[in-house]
Amino acid sequence: MSVRPESSLPPHPEWLAAAPALVDALGESSFMTTLDDALARIVDFDLTCVLLYEHTHAPLLQHDNLKNVSESDAMHNYLTGTYLLDPVYSACSSGIAAGLYRMAKLAPDAFFDSDYYHSPIVHPCISMTSGSLAEEIVFIGAPTPARRVAYSLMRSHGRPRFTDDEIATLGAIQPLLNALLCRHTIATTPAPPAPPVEQPAQDVRGYLEAAFADFATDALTMREQEIVSLILRGHSSLSISHLLDIAEGTVKNHRKHIHAKLGISSQSELFHRFVQHLFARRIVS
Repeated sequence: MSVRPESSLPPHPEWLAAAPALVDALGESSFMTTLDDALARIVDFDLTCVLLYEHTHAPLLQHDNLKNVSESDAMHNYLTGTYLLDPVYSACSSGIAAGLYRMAKLAPDAFFDSDYYHSPIVHPCISMTSGSLAEEIVFIGAPTPARRVAYSLMRSHGRPRFTDDEIATLGAIQPLLNALLCRHTIATTPAPPAPPVEQPAQDVRGYLEAAFADFATDALTMREQEIVSLILRGHSSLSISHLLDIAEGTVKNHRKHIHAKLGISSQSELFHRFVQHLFARRIVS
């Protein structure tokens, strides 16, 4: 699944020139800015961020170079609940191997058509004015077996996707970049991250499943709740049919019944109904 985990290219000369400064900045507040600057001399991108994921905690934002593109509450919403629908979180919580990944390799087949992907209210990387991203690529490192650190590089809507040559160039520096990123994470976050102001009461690994399990229990069957969970994660009807080993037509019928029972007419309404449910379950410490 990783994009060219071991590129045959030699490391870019600009990367080799920047390496001493990166080593010197390890453990310092300047490290991530130094890393952004080093990569900007190799490939073009618009936004970056770094998030630390751990099985039993909500994510910890380590670096924010998103330039306030989304709604002011989007990052708060993400860190206190909506990260649970993020394919990067899903991959990290599943113990994905370190490497460089295109988001398209991490996400379900219909994710890029989903309301989550296009919402500046719950997705902190989505612009209020230009809409969705052109592309997000992610360096994922494993500072400990239970932790994953994700360093995302993004291009804004209207820009070209990262080319295969650019990915190959980044793949050549991926092993050292992830090693430095993990070393910096260990130095700056040696203990498990402290709980945020709001956090699920239980282990976050089961929190999303619990949220789906008690969503609209007065109206939906368990099978319908299961289908809702897959829809909102970004799966198409065809993908759901494969996952559940049922006919695609059966999935479409379930979707119609879900809409009718909830009194809604679109997937967008379903998404916003579930997000409100998710926010209502947050526990204030």
